[in-house]
Amino acid sequence: MRSFKIIITSFLFLFIFQIASAQQNTREIELTLNEAIAVAQDSSLRAFIEKNEYLSDYWDFRTYQADYLPTLRLEATPFNYERAVREEYNSQEEEYQFIQNESLNSYANLSLTQNIPFTGGRIYIDSDLGRIHNIGGKIEYSSTPIRIGLRQDLFDFNWFKWEKKTEPVEFERSKKEFFQSSQEIADNTIYYFFEMLFAQIELRIAQNDFTNAETLYNDGLRRKEKDSISLEDIYSLELSLMDASSALERAESRFRRSQTRLLSFLRMDKSLDVELIPPDEIYEIDIDDQLAIEMARKNNPHILNIRLNRLYAERSVEEAKKSRYSADLSVSMGLNQTSDDNRIRSVYQDLENQQRVRVSMNIPIIDWGLSKKRYKLAQSNQEVVMARMEQEEIDFDENVRRTVEEFNMQKKLVERAAKADTLAQMMYDVTQQRYMDGEIDIIKLNSAQNRKNSAREDYFEELEEYWEYYYEIREMTLYDFVNNEELSIDYSDIFQADILNSLMKNSVN
Repeated sequence: MRSFKIIITSFLFLFIFQIASAQQNTREIELTLNEAIAVAQDSSLRAFIEKNEYLSDYWDFRTYQADYLPTLRLEATPFNYERAVREEYNSQEEEYQFIQNESLNSYANLSLTQNIPFTGGRIYIDSDLGRIHNIGGKIEYSSTPIRIGLRQDLFDFNWFKWEKKTEPVEFERSKKEFFQSSQEIADNTIYYFFEMLFAQIELRIAQNDFTNAETLYNDGLRRKEKDSISLEDIYSLELSLMDASSALERAESRFRRSQTRLLSFLRMDKSLDVELIPPDEIYEIDIDDQLAIEMARKNNPHILNIRLNRLYAERSVEEAKKSRYSADLSVSMGLNQTSDDNRIRSVYQDLENQQRVRVSMNIPIIDWGLSKKRYKLAQSNQEVVMARMEQEEIDFDENVRRTVEEFNMQKKLVERAAKADTLAQMMYDVTQQRYMDGEIDIIKLNSAQNRKNSAREDYFEELEEYWEYYYEIREMTLYDFVNNEELSIDYSDIFQADILNSLMKNSVN
């Protein structure tokens, strides 16, 4: 892990240094595939979005964890003034009367609450103090110095129990998805990199074809003076020169567009002139499909998603089962006192016991089988989910196996394409020399040129597919098959960067 971080840091340092030097001079830089991927994983818009989505999931998980910690809360109404005419019943006169009321009230409650995950209940201890000042009359105090209570659902669905099962898995999935996104960014980088690389190769081919067409046309004009070439061939050479000129203009336009797209994806200065270095060196490895499946089942977030879907289905069955009836228990015990002698300390003397017990129930007598239908429906949905998840696991394993097989085969295709590219270039050189010597006509030369260009394009297409398969397997398994180790990431670096960015924003503001 440490060596991997050092390598990546070195890549970024050298790359940034290269950019700085280029900006001071010609603003030209060379860029390899590995450098482009490192920049994209660090600075692209997709990397920024994925990082913030992970941070959001992280704080959601921290919120879940906080639900299982004691909560200290102060509830207070320090000032509540009321002056109004209210209707009240006078028991002495046995009639309702309108009475002018003016009062100033205050209230405070300090409570410590703890959720009980295993039962779904809540235990608490609190203390409160109230004051009523009837303006023009007396001042009264009421206090509960201490009260201990329990609130417990007796038969209801226990959300705390299921959260303890699902929330850690959801957060682990979020971590894996964030890590996997870095490999998806690599896949996206490959697309933009090779799009520009193809345009760069096409531009070089077009430049070379134009130079060759111009040379052949000038040579044809010289041979015409010696009557050693037909007029038909001269026209053909001139037409080839015009086609090469048009092809060069189109290639230059495509190259500029593809370069802009790559620089935009990497969030780099669009005024840079980039020279891509083809990733010709491929790894001499054959991936074992069983190892790939094992690592994918261990690290891929899709497997965690399958596990979560099974838990959700199981949770729905239990929720439907326990929603048929409900009952809850509320118990509290404490000490309290009241006083109307204008002295607050009186409410803390000669305390009296306070007990409260409440049981409430909600039991449907006749619901025409509605609760049973919900329960059966949840069971049926669970069976469907289980069958679907089992099939997804089978399809997942097969997809990994097929991708590994295609990758192992792709290495051979790249080697064959490289050899074909070399042979096509050698054949063209020989054919061009034979044409210059007057041994063959222009048709065979054009055919050799087209074959050379096609072989070159085929080679880089096979090379692109090789790297796509390679990073797709890394994305599936989160495993480095070159160094035979699991890919890893230091999540603390994300928070350190987030804190640093926050501090920089605050200092600017």
